[in-house]
Amino acid sequence: MCVFILPGLALSISTKEPHMSVLLQVNFTPGPSQVAQTEDDKLESARRIAELPGLSWKIWIHDEENTTRGGIYLFDDLAHARDWGEEQLRSRLTEAGASDISIRYFTISEAPSRITRAPLEAHEAADA
Repeated sequence: MCVFILPGLALSISTKEPHMSVLLQVNFTPGPSQVAQTEDDKLESARRIAELPGLSWKIWIHDEENTTRGGIYLFDDLAHARDWGEEQLRSRLTEAGASDISIRYFTISEAPSRITRAPLEAHEAADA
């Protein structure tokens, strides 16, 4: 148990972490077929991705000015994150003509993340 005391605020937060959540960050330059994707194509991809083992959520990101796309994923553990990132996603992106593919893994410092309202609740509900 950890207690944070801030002026006018005392928070008690359990530091016991029953799991090691992993954030997967992916960035890439889309190939022509990805640039041509319709909104329906993206929604179909989203439905398939939503079924990935260990996935709590994904945030879809893009920077049109620099022609970069990607995603931020929350997985329940490193094995599930790597299975998607290295075993499946990298080859799919490459086959679709993507370039400048960056795939990175981060563990989450959950106690301070809760204080700053990180969206970890979906992950916790999946564990219950």
